[in-house]
Amino acid sequence: MPRPSLRSRTTKRKKVRTPGGRVVIHVVKKKHNVPKCAVCKKPLHGFPKMTAKEERKGHRPPGRPYGGYICSNCLKKGIKQAIRLIQS
Repeated sequence: MPRPSLRSRTTKRKKVRTPGGRVVIHVVKKKHNVPKCAVCKKPLHGFPKMTAKEERKGHRPPGRPYGGYICSNCLKKGIKQAIRLIQS
């Protein structure tokens, strides 16, 4: 019997056939939410939903400045604001 936290109905289960011919139930790990932009709170592009193990393994964020923290639209607006402040 699985531990109590895995007995809830929200956990997904998958039937797996073992080499011995038995069919057993494996509990599928839940995926975490997609990272959100720190400014506008929209989901960041280029980040899939991942399990905790996949997150620890690592996922490469976009290479631009603030990649993986701010979306490209907010970064574009921020750069424009900074330049406008410098020019005035």
